[in-house]
Amino acid sequence: MNNRHSTLLRRHRPTLRKTLKIIPMALASLVLFACSDSQPKLANLDPLTINTGDIIGQENALGGRQWRGIPYAQAPLGDLRWRAPLPAKPWDKARLTQTHASPCAQMSGGTGDTVPSVNGIAGSEDCLYLNVYAPAKSDQSDPLAVMVWVHGGSNTHGSANIYDGSRLAVEHNVVVVTINYRLGPFGWLRHPALASDDDAVNNSGNFGTLDIIQSLKWVQSNIDRFGGDPERVTLFGESAGGFNTLSLMLSPMAQGLFHRAIVQSGGLWFDDVRTATAYPEDGGDPHSALEMERQLRNEEGWSLSPKATRSLISQQSLKDRADFLRKASVADIFTAYQYLGEDKPDMPRVFQDGVVISAGDPIKRLKNQSEHYNVPLIIGSNRDEIKLYYYQDPKYVDLYFDRYAIIKNKNYYDARAQYHSERWKYQGVDRIANALSQAKGAAVWAYRFDWDEQARPLGMKLDQLLGASHGMEIPFVFGFTDSGGLFDPMINRENTPGRESLSQRMRSLWTRFAKSGDPNSGQTHAWFSYESPNAAQFAIFDTSPLEHSLSIVDPSTFHQRIIEDNRLANVQEKCEVWASLIRKAPKLWPVENYSESKQLDCSAFPYESFQ
Repeated sequence: MNNRHSTLLRRHRPTLRKTLKIIPMALASLVLFACSDSQPKLANLDPLTINTGDIIGQENALGGRQWRGIPYAQAPLGDLRWRAPLPAKPWDKARLTQTHASPCAQMSGGTGDTVPSVNGIAGSEDCLYLNVYAPAKSDQSDPLAVMVWVHGGSNTHGSANIYDGSRLAVEHNVVVVTINYRLGPFGWLRHPALASDDDAVNNSGNFGTLDIIQSLKWVQSNIDRFGGDPERVTLFGESAGGFNTLSLMLSPMAQGLFHRAIVQSGGLWFDDVRTATAYPEDGGDPHSALEMERQLRNEEGWSLSPKATRSLISQQSLKDRADFLRKASVADIFTAYQYLGEDKPDMPRVFQDGVVISAGDPIKRLKNQSEHYNVPLIIGSNRDEIKLYYYQDPKYVDLYFDRYAIIKNKNYYDARAQYHSERWKYQGVDRIANALSQAKGAAVWAYRFDWDEQARPLGMKLDQLLGASHGMEIPFVFGFTDSGGLFDPMINRENTPGRESLSQRMRSLWTRFAKSGDPNSGQTHAWFSYESPNAAQFAIFDTSPLEHSLSIVDPSTFHQRIIEDNRLANVQEKCEVWASLIRKAPKLWPVENYSESKQLDCSAFPYESFQ
């Protein structure tokens, strides 16, 4: 560390420790965009009758209305664990819906830290609730467009509760719904003991997906009571929420339940049913459902070899195995995954079961109007997506007090982040928009979010560490309704006007799209739609006026670009970046490409040496 940094850290040491406790929470929470439940007591609303009974919401600080913790399905407990959600049961007395209900069960850690936890476990299985935000009640007779938010978090963590839709609702005259859905192994698990011969939906394993579908059914049945229009529902989400939104465009069960879609930093890939189910020795994933069961048995006292445990399990009836799995505690199930090397199980992937999600190559299906749910779409990514995962990694930064980060090698940091962020853009935006443009169906608008004007608290260069990283656009979409101060370290007097202007622009575009199916409705400056790869306009969102780019990512150029990239100082750095891309996207760059290059000799740096 140079003298300037040493002096800075000594001078501000007490304040630094306090401030740096806030910064990592803020940065990790960008994927989730947390907001606080702590607010003054607000006026009660008159009881509102929905199809299960009366609910009592409250006014919010912006003068709008909100109802929080509304059950949209029965609690998936006991025999309902790993089954499709059932509609919520009616209640007799008016129900107070003024506080958030529990998030879904998840491991703490990472972005999950924004959800309170006990002994490493956050949330509970009784979590199928949603929240509704609406403008102040008026005499207008026309129903309002509805926006249903699907939170991100790798389908393993997160919560609807940490997104506040009040500003979107009040300032843009829409109804906003935020939903919980089952996460991790409770949301996606395919296991032969849980299957029923006569119930293909329950057999799918896509329980989290089915929760989202059930929440959309609730919207169709109830949203008119809140002033919403069931014929103008926009499904929107970020990261895993964006992925789940896209996946429902391939679900025959979701057709007619929403009418437009917005995908922020998502993607589209599915788990192979066989590998997600089989034992590893039979070609299954190391964290498959059967392997989890095997570990869970040993955890509860068998203590046998893998082969012996498997043999003993095979002697159990499917009913006994299902009962065992449904009676296992949340903590024991998560512990089983931890034994398998997953601190935060990143196992769940939506299954193309042919019932909940259509089978077949998803990109090919998107190219054909008749093979996907054809709705208008906004889709985009952030210019520096991957920096969120680098900014506190000791491989790339020096950490002081376990918080204060200084980039070790800025050229390498920026180069590696650029290639992986472009890879994300190709996989999550370009190939999808291109496929839909070939279908010549509903219009598609693409974007890239470029804002990177963060403040530098105590000199920490958040603008370089994060830039336009993963999740950074979420506060702009929701209008900075975070009341917990988690974004505060990134805000200063200089960036406030531009930041607020960009947020206003994005909120206007998102809500115009929700209202009409066209983000250009009623505005002068057009956002050009994505027509084809040769005329693939995508908007750039930054503090400058709306601009467009034709820069479509071409994966075939990456290898040569790495060779010629002067930011990568030597062969080892070039080989390391090349290996990291292959590892993340072997379908784009097969592993044999690593050693076959004649222009980049990586023989001194084996592929396996880079992790």
